[in-house]
Formats: sequence, C-alpha cells, structure tokens
Amino acid sequence: MREVLYLSFDSLKEGVGASQVLAYMRKVQLVTEVTILSFEKEMPSESEIFAVEKGGLNWRPLPFGSFGIIGGIGRVIRLWVRIDRSKIVHARSTLPALAALLKFPTSWVWDCRSLQADQRKALSGRRKWNLSFLVMRVIEYILAKKSSSIIVITKAVVPVFISRYNLPQNKINVIPTCVDVAKFQEKPFSKAKGIRILFAGTFSPAYDVQLTNKIISKLKEYSPVTVTIATSHGSTEHWKQVDYDDVVSVPHNEMPTLIQEHDLGFSIWKNDLGICLTSVASTKTAEFLACGRPVIINSLQGDFGTLIRENNAGIVTSSESEDKIERYVRKILELVKDETTPKRCRKLALEEFNLDKGIESLIKLYQEL
Repeated sequence: MREVLYLSFDSLKEGVGASQVLAYMRKVQLVTEVTILSFEKEMPSESEIFAVEKGGLNWRPLPFGSFGIIGGIGRVIRLWVRIDRSKIVHARSTLPALAALLKFPTSWVWDCRSLQADQRKALSGRRKWNLSFLVMRVIEYILAKKSSSIIVITKAVVPVFISRYNLPQNKINVIPTCVDVAKFQEKPFSKAKGIRILFAGTFSPAYDVQLTNKIISKLKEYSPVTVTIATSHGSTEHWKQVDYDDVVSVPHNEMPTLIQEHDLGFSIWKNDLGICLTSVASTKTAEFLACGRPVIINSLQGDFGTLIRENNAGIVTSSESEDKIERYVRKILELVKDETTPKRCRKLALEEFNLDKGIESLIKLYQEL
C-alpha cells in the first residue's frame, strides 16, 4: 500500500484532531507510512512533535494563520504547495479537499465531515440561496465527482449524496465518528448525590440552548444538578448561554476521566436546520457512550437519534413542549438510576462507533485505491 498523506485544518493538539485524526493515523501507520499536514493555532514544541512522531508518524504542523475568507484561502494554498500527488491523499473536509483537487493527485479521498454549504446557510438565518452558498455547493459538487472515493460519517446522508451528485453507491464509504474504546472505558455511575451533566467540545449556534436550559431547569425540580462545561482552545463562547456551574479545559488524554466523573452528556442540535442534520455525528457523543454514559440528542441528528432510541442509551428530543420536557426529565432520572445503563451505552459504542472497526474500513479503502 502506498504512503498516506493526510490533510487537516484541525489541530492535532486538541478536539477532533486528537480524537479522530491522530487516533486513526496512529493505527494506519502500523500498515503503511503516514504523513500528516495540520494547522495549529499554537505551534507545537519540539517535545510535542516528538510525542506524536515517536510511534512512526510524520507530522508537519503549519501555523493556522488568520481567520476569515483570506485566511482560509491562504491555508488552501499552503496545503496545495506541499501535496505530493504520488501518495494516497486523504483530505479531511471541504477546503483541504479543494487543495487536493487542485494538485490532481493519482488517487485521493474526500473525507466529507458534513454538508458544509447547507449547514452554513442554515446557521446564517438566510433561507434563500446566496453567492457564498452557491460557491460552496459548486465546490462540493466538483469534489464529489472528481475524488477517487468519498467518506461520510452517517448512513443517513448517503441517499443525499447519491441523488444530489448522481453518484454510484460504491463510491461512498460510511465510516462513523469513532472512539478509541480502549482509551474511553466504561465505568459504573458513582454513588454521589445528584446528577452531574457534562457539555464537551466546540459549541456553535447549531445547538439548541433554549431546549437544553429548559430540560436542566425542569431536572432541578427533582434532583440536585451540577453542569460542567469542558471547552477547548479557540472555541466559541456560545456555551456561556448554558445554565452552567463550572468551566474546565483539559487535554484530550484526560477526557475519559472527566466523562466518567459525570452522569450524562448533552448534544442537542436544533431540529429545524434542514438536510444538513443528516450528516451530523459529534465525536463527544461516541466518547460518552464508550464510557457508559447516556446522551441527550435531537431526533434528526444523523444516525444517533435512531440508534440511541433503539438501544435505550439516552434521550431523543423532538419538541420543547412542557409535556415532552417532563417526559425527558423522567427518562433521565430513570437512566441514571439504572445500573445497567452504562453497559447498554458501552455496547452501542462497541458495535457502531468502535475505532478498530473504523480503521479496518479505512485501510480496506486505501488498499483499493
């Protein structure tokens, strides 16, 4: 198998860069040589680079640069000049894929993390098409047609790709948002009094903060509740709208312990964001499940709504009526008192979001290119 060149705008030092990119590529490099090009908001020290490379990876961190359109164009250009077209190029998300496309590599993968154009339009509040949306949709169309293969993270979005871009189904590979189940271990609920809720990761206007706060408020009528926010460097401040008690920031290797110290997680997106929801699958949800913690999720979020409902591994929201909120709260109380809940959550993670299974699918894909 040829060497893999992985392109990512995400930092390897935090968030999805650490939990997804680095976790995947550490295992891929056991099969073939891997070089990662990533953008870092804070450039790593020599010791940090050594810690990543000691397992055999080649890491080429680049300074992130400025935000906005100009900064984004600059990152595309800086990736473009460094791409070796003879390697298998794995481009994570739209702009790295654009850089890959412009280099005309022999074979390359568009790792589509979301329907980005649709998501930006939904969050902008502009329901009509605009120039930015049209440009992004055109880019996505070209990437879908010209890439050697496409990775999506939900089964729900596959019909959208097939119909929108007139693609054969065998070009699309579903590799879910996976978690290292050896690192994120199941742990029983603690016997501490009250319910401890954890919000983790990057927050955006996509999250339904209003419904979240209503559920927390109602839950406090039945039990003492503590809400912790875990943020990362460079995150937005949308989390400040949540009715929280404490804010922490921990490195990714400490996230398993932090999750295990809490009873459940929230990841409720707004259910009115349209078709972009079919492509959503948050990393933190898989990590919570792997640790044996139920998650509160909205019904239209990718595959999670169906899977969590069918496996009784959390609460699936569809409305913010008083009756529904009362029902969600009673279900939370039932789940956190049930000693079998952690095992059900863990079982779902092992079956659907297991990193080892994701690696098998990814290596098979590389071998076919």
